[in-house]
Amino acid sequence: MVALLRMARGKRAATTRDGRAAQRQRRARVYTAWHPVLVALLEHVVPEGWYQCISEFQLAREPLRVDIVILRRRRRGAPPAPRLLTSVVGELAEHTLVHFKGPTDELERDDARMLLAYALQYLVVAEIDDPAAVALRVVAPRVTQRFLGALRSLGCALATTGPGTHEGRLGVFPLRVVETVPATARAGEHLLYTVTPGMVADPGGIPALSPEEIAVFWALLEHVEQVRHPLPGQRKRHMKDEKRVLESFEQALARIVARLPPEKVLQSYEPEQVLRSYAPEQRLAGLAPEQRLAGLSEAEAVLALPDTTLRALSQEYLATLPRETQAAIQERLLATSKRRPARQRKTRTLPR
Repeated sequence: MVALLRMARGKRAATTRDGRAAQRQRRARVYTAWHPVLVALLEHVVPEGWYQCISEFQLAREPLRVDIVILRRRRRGAPPAPRLLTSVVGELAEHTLVHFKGPTDELERDDARMLLAYALQYLVVAEIDDPAAVALRVVAPRVTQRFLGALRSLGCALATTGPGTHEGRLGVFPLRVVETVPATARAGEHLLYTVTPGMVADPGGIPALSPEEIAVFWALLEHVEQVRHPLPGQRKRHMKDEKRVLESFEQALARIVARLPPEKVLQSYEPEQVLRSYAPEQRLAGLAPEQRLAGLSEAEAVLALPDTTLRALSQEYLATLPRETQAAIQERLLATSKRRPARQRKTRTLPR
């Protein structure tokens, strides 16, 4: 029986090892021995000294990554139209690839070429048969002539469809280019200012935001805080222009708060949080005596009186107060009398 159990365990272990090996083989790219043969063959037939054959030429210095992919979830019905940043997220395809250039970057010729490479590579990786399911977006501060020239060389001509938005087709893929600098002046697009050169040069120049945009800005600010102070267990990421990003958001926040009515700002805090930032005399400043004592019982109102007033109260009145209040008054008066310096008698000088 023991021998049978050992044999069964050995078979299960062997099956597991074989399964893992097959899985690794599926994940790994398999190269046949034929392509080196073709390379050697071509090296012998191309004109010597005129051409060079390079085997397995690496096309990327680092893994090929597109900045953002917006995927359409598998849900029935039509999605609601977005209310904000429609220049970027309006009329999305099932797969929308977004290429982004930050406030300190410019569009170059290679951006146009890499954009087409992203789309074609994405068809392979995502196993998409119909290229019509993929659309392209470019978000950048400004369109440059270098970028436009590279697009034209690829057969793509852009047509302006609105302030800061241009559309065309790059190969079979619909392309929309959004210039954040002019687009941010439009209603519903003001949040684009956070990714423009203006956010670096003049954070206080952020346009006046609508209540809906302010709510999004608060969420964005929380993300910036997580960049500064990662949550426990999160690895701190090294980001380009991190210091400038943090400083610009702080200045933009100050400008936004300065524009808001005080009651709007205070809505985010509990009354106790606000009062803790003020000294007692600041909290009571401007209140009439009856307002300061509103809501207090008679005993609490008496304890709120200054010591000089307490000393002037008659013993008959003090006797009407609760014993705890009388004890508290006596303790206060005793403590203040100990702190008061004793009066020194003036000695008279007798005439001689």
